[in-house]
Amino acid sequence: MPRETVQTRVTRLENVMAALAEKQLELDGAVKVLLDAQMKNERRFDQLGERIDKLVSAIGEWIRRSNGAR
Repeated sequence: MPRETVQTRVTRLENVMAALAEKQLELDGAVKVLLDAQMKNERRFDQLGERIDKLVSAIGEWIRRSNGAR
């Protein structure tokens, strides 16, 4: 097997570094998408919790009024 020259090795390393940089950009984009989705889910979860709290309060008030009417 022929020996690689220093220039060939440097070129190969440059190509690998370029490919890694490209993949890092793709990974950064994917992480951003996931973080955005997580933030939206957290907001929706908080809103759902608020709605449940209001519903529980309304049910409690309805029960109190129903028992008072008897």
